[in-house]
Amino acid sequence: MENEIINRMGFMMEQALGTMTGALANAFKANGIDLPHSQYTVLRLLYSSETPMTQINIAEILKKDAAAIKRTVDILERKGLVVREAQNGRTNRVVCTEKALAMKEIVIESANDTLHRMLGDFTEVELNGFITMLGRIAESKL
Repeated sequence: MENEIINRMGFMMEQALGTMTGALANAFKANGIDLPHSQYTVLRLLYSSETPMTQINIAEILKKDAAAIKRTVDILERKGLVVREAQNGRTNRVVCTEKALAMKEIVIESANDTLHRMLGDFTEVELNGFITMLGRIAESKL
């Protein structure tokens, strides 16, 4: 019985992520923003950081492969949304450009509105329980 619940939970988490990323993509598209989920998560992290971050910091926080983050930053750089600034001989900081900062409000507003529409029917207790569960999953040391 427990394996069945775990299998179902894993499948449902994947479905929920797909629904959320699709809804975010549609919201961005409706606002004229070309920003797939992988690029959005990096940009949102940079928006929320008070200091410039390295690609390694980004990979660690998002729990993503460093090569995947490098590819995402490469794309964001080609779009003119971020630049790499040399921090030392081997490390670059990733910094939002004026173009990225100019679209910050609409990106965050679109994402928050979408998530609010998806999660708005849940009670505060349900949302806090969900956040606790997600946190425990994210912090598991496997």
